[in-house]
Amino acid sequence: MYSQGLKTLVKRFDFSYVYAFLGEATLGLTFIFYMILGRTLGPEQYGIFTAATALGGIVAFFIQFGLHDLLAREIAANPQEGPKSTSIFLLIESLNFLGVLIVLLPIAKLLNFEGIGLVICYLVVIAGACRCAKQTLRSVFRGLGHFRSETISVTIERLAMFLLAGLILLVSNNLAWVVGTMALVRLIDIICLFYYLNQHTLITSPITLKGFQRALKMAYPFALSGVLWVLYYQIDILMLKVMAPSTETGFYGAAYSLIEIFSALPRVIFYVALPKFSRCYAEEPEQLPYQIQKTTYFLLIFVLPVITIAGLGQTFLVQLTYGQGFLSSIDSFSILLPSLGMKMFASLVLFLLQATRRERFLPPILLFAVIANILANAVLIPLLGAIGAAFATLLSEIIFAVAGLILIGRIGYRRVSQKLLIISVISLLVAVIPSLILNGLGLIIAMGIMILSIAAITLIMRSSYFLPRVEKL
Repeated sequence: MYSQGLKTLVKRFDFSYVYAFLGEATLGLTFIFYMILGRTLGPEQYGIFTAATALGGIVAFFIQFGLHDLLAREIAANPQEGPKSTSIFLLIESLNFLGVLIVLLPIAKLLNFEGIGLVICYLVVIAGACRCAKQTLRSVFRGLGHFRSETISVTIERLAMFLLAGLILLVSNNLAWVVGTMALVRLIDIICLFYYLNQHTLITSPITLKGFQRALKMAYPFALSGVLWVLYYQIDILMLKVMAPSTETGFYGAAYSLIEIFSALPRVIFYVALPKFSRCYAEEPEQLPYQIQKTTYFLLIFVLPVITIAGLGQTFLVQLTYGQGFLSSIDSFSILLPSLGMKMFASLVLFLLQATRRERFLPPILLFAVIANILANAVLIPLLGAIGAAFATLLSEIIFAVAGLILIGRIGYRRVSQKLLIISVISLLVAVIPSLILNGLGLIIAMGIMILSIAAITLIMRSSYFLPRVEKL
């Protein structure tokens, strides 16, 4: 009886989340490498690398054109025909990369990249272009639900990059050689992965002008949203590069690298959620609120507690990873970490709109958030440096999440939207409590707020409160 129950439990358990988590856990290798890089090079050179990475992240979205999320959605909705679009999507990315190379020099000069810094900037962009192709190929695995294969693929890539780039850093202590090695490893990886996928599923189709135009038309809303999304998250680093000393950029970059580790947790959930949302909307749209509730449960059970506990160990985390030279990063980290309590709901909005084929609504919301972020950075960076950039990020997270959740209510999910709005505000409050404790909030008051907040979330997440009673989808 016990054995039969255990078999049933294992059969019902969705291991997609486990494989997605293991895949994202390999980001720990990248994080450790960046930590070693920062300790070896110091805040000033690490600031150059951080700024180049931020610029590379922005231009990568011009290269990627939102194609990886589009491909995952199309494959999830139609597993037979969807994978055939892979080759044409990669062609579009290649052409976009050539366009980026043409305009990169004046942009890099404008951002004060000179000499070896300019070389590093170009190498980072090339590595970023390879990463875009890898993301697109990973979308084939994701859309088909082959998360184990995706995990193996990403583990091989990150382990190889960690070992080889780490060896080059140890031997040469030269940032340009290190970044060049990263780009080379990624290039070899995508060539091998394309060959592997092409042996197991049909990922190519005849490339015609009509097919090319159709792919561009479908990708346009994703591309615009992607560019605005990355501007939203990377513009603060570039504005710091221009408006503040390199050390401030380095301190903020260290805090942001730590945040990237914790950001991987909600990404794990959304990697699985996007195909599930897409498949559910295509086959059983009336069940979508249940999928939203399930995803929200995962965010609240597996992400929010980790963010909150990590908030109590801010000083320890910065010292452990980057050392005494980066202690000034703690001030930025204490603001950026709680912002994840709101960011996870902003991401939920993003993927839900994409899955329900309403991605055209994303650009206006993102544009509003980007403008707010730029204005806030322009005011706060001259006054507070890296801390000002962190406050600007927190403010824009709140703006985007609230505006997006209101929109979700207006497109047919009113009750779900109302509950998510309340939960997102409470989640932010829970996530910020550790930072307030470290800045003088009484422990008894903090515990009282925490208990009341958790009780409120538990009540709202009950199906009778969360799910719609009668609601048109």
